[in-house]
Amino acid sequence: MNKVRLLLPLVPLILTGCGPGLVFNMSPEMTKDQMLARADHIFIGVIEKQEFENWLFQRVSGAKRGDWTILKRQVRIEAMIRGKESRQSVFLYEYFPTDGASGDWNSTQEGERDLFLVRVENGRYHLVRDFWRSIFPFYSGKHDRLPLDDSHPFWERAGLLDWWLGEGHTIGRSGRRDPSGALGWWRTAKIARGFIRHPERDMRVLGCETLLQMDRWQDECWEQLPPPDRVGLIPPQQRGQGWEPMALKQWAQAVAANDLDMMRLLTTVNRPTLRREFCRLFLQRFPTDHDNGCPADQPPLATIVTKDGDVPLIGAWPHQ
Repeated sequence: MNKVRLLLPLVPLILTGCGPGLVFNMSPEMTKDQMLARADHIFIGVIEKQEFENWLFQRVSGAKRGDWTILKRQVRIEAMIRGKESRQSVFLYEYFPTDGASGDWNSTQEGERDLFLVRVENGRYHLVRDFWRSIFPFYSGKHDRLPLDDSHPFWERAGLLDWWLGEGHTIGRSGRRDPSGALGWWRTAKIARGFIRHPERDMRVLGCETLLQMDRWQDECWEQLPPPDRVGLIPPQQRGQGWEPMALKQWAQAVAANDLDMMRLLTTVNRPTLRREFCRLFLQRFPTDHDNGCPADQPPLATIVTKDGDVPLIGAWPHQ
């Protein structure tokens, strides 16, 4: 009996000391599509708890013992996108360095809502990439599905989801939305202009901040916001003598690269004379295109994200 009592404290150590049986992968060059290909389960969930664990027989090839530990996150699943899981809450594992960290890494906090791409290894959920960004924050609140359907690319749907406001949405960071950049400049600008019509002050500021951060003269929102709401936003760039030549150079570069996205964006610059010129040039090249900022005397297009994707927003933001 005494021997049993002595062994009991060792049981957790023995169980965790067998090693995690996880395949270490921190490839910094891994693309978003490669992450997607490695994932056999994808879900959106809320981090309930996270803690470090030490595994007795944990090994990372080429690293000294003690350089890496295991970070275990307990996640409550809200929307299963790929795969099946009957449990409401699961554990996710990741190799994590024990020294300092810098760069775009998996920095997370308890209570936040994220998109997780994971693999099942040795019966455990393991992130598709260790340490480097492979957990993507979502600020749009609680949803049980992605916008659109499976005929659309996954990253497009994921980008739209972060602009589809649901229960519990937060401000977040505009630079963290659209994790793979699938939406592009033009669609993001239209969504941001929709946000400027949102009844909540914070959402209006977020929309304006998104346009200003494009640094492409999409700054009419600055004049629409009352001065108190401008606090913390970067003012529009100065329109000195070099402003117009710089915009014309941007247009020439977009034409040379056949960058339709940028050409569309430049048809909404906040300068009437130049906007009219860009509209003339755009319609000359694309006479049948209707997804642009023309005519120049009309407000730029605005959209709102719903389950059907980003659709035109006519008038005010709809009541919930």
